[in-house]
Amino acid sequence: MLKKKIKSPCQLICTYDSDHICVGCHRSAEEVANWDSYTEDQKREVIDNTMKRLEDKGGSYYGFG
Repeated sequence: MLKKKIKSPCQLICTYDSDHICVGCHRSAEEVANWDSYTEDQKREVIDNTMKRLEDKGGSYYGFG
């Protein structure tokens, strides 16, 4: 069974807040820099982290809200 590769959540906004989290994709600078070297499991973990950050900040996804 073929699994789809996880695509980068980048929204081409690439602006970081005071916590060094991108307001576009909600990844840390480290997660952005290392995305291409992550395994699919690591990428899933990053996506989970972005969802948690979104909830913690109380905004809508991709920095709007």
